[in-house]
Amino acid sequence: MADVVFLGPTLPADEAAALLPGVRVLPPVRHGDLLRLAPGPGDRVLIVDGLFLQTPPVRHREILLALERGAVVAGSSSMGALRAAELHPYGMRGAGRVFGLYRDGVVTGDDEVAMAYGPAEDGHRALSEPLVNVRVSLERATAAGVVTAAEAAVLLALARSVPFRGRSARALARAADRALTDDSARRWLDWARGHPVDVKAEDARELLRLAAAGALAPAGAGDRPIRNVRTYLLERWQARHGGQELAGRWVPDTAVVAALLALHPDVPALRRRDLLGRLAGPGAGAEARAVELARARGLLGSDGVTPGGWLGPGERALPPEEAAVRVLCRAFGTLEAACRSERALPAELLTADIVAATRRFVRRAEAVADRLPRPDPHRPDRRLYFRAEAIDALFGRLWDRPAEELASAAADRGFADLVAFRAAVEPFTALLTVGGAPEFPSVRTGG
Repeated sequence: MADVVFLGPTLPADEAAALLPGVRVLPPVRHGDLLRLAPGPGDRVLIVDGLFLQTPPVRHREILLALERGAVVAGSSSMGALRAAELHPYGMRGAGRVFGLYRDGVVTGDDEVAMAYGPAEDGHRALSEPLVNVRVSLERATAAGVVTAAEAAVLLALARSVPFRGRSARALARAADRALTDDSARRWLDWARGHPVDVKAEDARELLRLAAAGALAPAGAGDRPIRNVRTYLLERWQARHGGQELAGRWVPDTAVVAALLALHPDVPALRRRDLLGRLAGPGAGAEARAVELARARGLLGSDGVTPGGWLGPGERALPPEEAAVRVLCRAFGTLEAACRSERALPAELLTADIVAATRRFVRRAEAVADRLPRPDPHRPDRRLYFRAEAIDALFGRLWDRPAEELASAAADRGFADLVAFRAAVEPFTALLTVGGAPEFPSVRTGG
């Protein structure tokens, strides 16, 4: 069983490790992290902190996929409390006061848990005070007789009016000086200095203790069934964020698919066969059936060819039937391959040895690209990129096609246009320039 907790400013990593021995502590969760982890039965994913502004947040469908696969997913405190409140009917578990506030509708704004904090190198040091801490502090101050319920409501509204990045005791004191005529803010702030409240940290500890006690169960019979998770959108996310680590570097599946589409010599013929089989049924005569079907539905003109730029200058003199087949394959094939998932590849190219060889090529290509010049001292992460003309010239040689036919050749390999093609293959260009095209294991055919 593997335990993972996504944690940032809410709780120190060493405290989390002490509460749940063996847990792997990861930075605040963001979109794609669960897809990279791909948790399954026996795995437990605990979400405390998450990103939501500078990067897309973790998607509900990512969590539902993990639940469907049998993993335990539970949350508290911050992003974890939000997602648990939204998905607890489907089996995501929640813990703590913040989760309860969201689940019961007492709190509805995600700004209640939002806060500014420093980078990981600085220990995710908190730079602002989350509103939910202010809320619970005022509740406790009211119970202690420091402020009245009416005064607490006014102070909470005042704190809410301060943008989340700037919420602090000093900012609240300044806001109270401007807006209030009584001393309720001073009484509460004086009391709060001696009675600090960090309900998010309290909830994170509770979540980790529940996990240590084995009290978090996967989705089961008492939860709402999970349906319609595996959509085209999820497939695109999985392709974008899925992958494997190789020699210390993450190699995404999208890059592997792009390399195979662009570089494997059998791709055009195999994709043509598969596309025509899906359009008109497999077997002999698929090309003729596809042409007749397209013509009957008005997709092709009487001469077998439709306008729209799918044919290159050198293809205008092709027999109408062959021209029509190329138009069909390019029009439908580029749509299918848009997400660059494994579905874009013929089955013969998905063998373990071909995929592994391609992943190694992508890893080497990225390592070579990393050594390209980085001329901007203020952006050391930004290297020089190859111009479109250089990429076109390189692949014109690799594919043995003139420049005016590159768009058609790219479409035969599943790329919607030259812009998409160039963006996909640019990371491979340096290695291809100095080392040539990679050699792939033989394609196995037959039964």
